[in-house]
Amino acid sequence: MSDQPLVIIDALKIDVRLTRAKRLPIVDTATFDVKRGEIIGLIGESGSGKTMLCRSLVGTLHRRGAYIASGKLVFDGIDLVAAKGAQWSDIRGKQIGYVPQSALAGPNPVMLIGAQLEEAILQDKNFPKSKVKERAIELLNIVQIRRPEVVMHQYQHELSGGMKQRVMIACAIAQQPQLIVADEPTTGLDVTVQAEIMRLLLSIRAEFNTSIILVSHDLPLVNQICDDIVVMHAGTTVEKIPSKDITHAKHPYTRALYDSRIDLVEPKGKLTTINGQPPTVGSWPLGCRFSERCDFVRDECRVPQTMPIISLGPDHFTSCIRYTELDK
Repeated sequence: MSDQPLVIIDALKIDVRLTRAKRLPIVDTATFDVKRGEIIGLIGESGSGKTMLCRSLVGTLHRRGAYIASGKLVFDGIDLVAAKGAQWSDIRGKQIGYVPQSALAGPNPVMLIGAQLEEAILQDKNFPKSKVKERAIELLNIVQIRRPEVVMHQYQHELSGGMKQRVMIACAIAQQPQLIVADEPTTGLDVTVQAEIMRLLLSIRAEFNTSIILVSHDLPLVNQICDDIVVMHAGTTVEKIPSKDITHAKHPYTRALYDSRIDLVEPKGKLTTINGQPPTVGSWPLGCRFSERCDFVRDECRVPQTMPIISLGPDHFTSCIRYTELDK
């Protein structure tokens, strides 16, 4: 097994075309990597660029009028920035599986579940057609759907939310990809089903050594199942930290997210909140993107600069230039 990370993202910038001449930056300086068999939690408020970053990994930015403006995006040694249509056909679905943000509505309402799974399986042109149905049932068993032979002949409206989500995960793993990008896969599900979906993802990682990027607003959930956590704010990566070290975060935004967890509030206690609102996309403050909301801000934080990447040890970096003062 290679010691090189499966995914390398370095100073990635994603823009959206507004007019022929005007561009709006959505992601500005995203930087982190993903090791083989690792689960990365990607967190941050809405508008931080998480979903666009996910789309860049499956080559669907163009569907939103977006494109990679600069930076490095490498998957298993393949330069995804330079990848063209034919190359993406060999990557998307086959090597990188995707569970979309709208997964509850993901299954096609006019196609049988079995037909959708068979379509995902037949992305591999060499797969024997005589074994497609058998493989589809096998996938439903892997994602722990009961009575798979019955579900094969059902439509999405006949399934519960958790079953729909499992079908989407089954489609994502049909080609046994090395990486699964799961964009908020538990949105809209009740707590019990959320836990089941998380256990399913963990079992897939354990069985197939699949790397997973899990996008979520649920920090307690991410903290519980992910190896490392990547924190994004206003289009940039502000910190990457091992989950076990989250209480020792070295960026004020990461600390603010942790302190605002509702599960930390005592009965009848006051919920801690983050000051202000996230900056408007593309209208980011000079210097640190969190400077207008930060309790630790100083004049030097507002000096225009490229967001720094300050290494603090294995799998831990911060962009806060005052990180040494946070515990004083």
